[in-house]
Amino acid sequence: MRNLTVLLATGALTGTLFLAGCQPPDEDEARKEAKDEETVPHPPIEETRSGEDTGTDQPGGAADGSEEEAGGGYESAQQPDAAASGEDAATFTDTQFRIEVEYPESLQKVSAEDGKEGPQWHAFADGQEGQRLLTLKVPGEVDARFQLGASRNTKALTHCKDLPEGVTQESKQTQTIDDVAFTRFDVTRTEGDQYTTIRSYRATYTESCYAIDLIASGSGGQGEAADRQTRALETLQTVLDGVRFTE
Repeated sequence: MRNLTVLLATGALTGTLFLAGCQPPDEDEARKEAKDEETVPHPPIEETRSGEDTGTDQPGGAADGSEEEAGGGYESAQQPDAAASGEDAATFTDTQFRIEVEYPESLQKVSAEDGKEGPQWHAFADGQEGQRLLTLKVPGEVDARFQLGASRNTKALTHCKDLPEGVTQESKQTQTIDDVAFTRFDVTRTEGDQYTTIRSYRATYTESCYAIDLIASGSGGQGEAADRQTRALETLQTVLDGVRFTE
């Protein structure tokens, strides 16, 4: 009101000033801002959705109809039509974590004791609680095994895709298993003549952390020993080819 009174008093002397004084000094600016708001499009409003709709890097997987749900354009870790089938195949199914695995019947299924909850549900669990669902061993002299674990523990979900010591961000890959995006990394450990090779896959999906490890250990690395390792890893790959999510 103070500005309006001064302008009215000035208007008594000069008509033009009087007319200008009738308009609040900020009105032109307010009109300009209102016009800008009408002409500049607003960004779309993002709504919070349930965990199963938030994306592959969060519990619950990708949003319905999103690119990630169909694999996100990443290369598949599975070889088409290479999974074991027919009379030579066995099937493992876990209804709690909604996953199944078709694998060669010739593989040795390790004792169900490995299925108990504990901190060793995957190769780099580091104290996180989870459950070993399936362990398959390749028969023969090479110690080669397929391990599948899962967890809904909050800490395990938070650190699901953490890389172990010695693995750099540049060396990790993103590949799909049954159209679910997994982080893949490889670890090789040597001690004298002994070696361990671990190929790991990690993903958060359906509010769970899934961990798959293909592990081969042995001694030497040349000649027949190397051939046995190669054959064992090829067999483990066949198990990976048979992984399917039931939801």
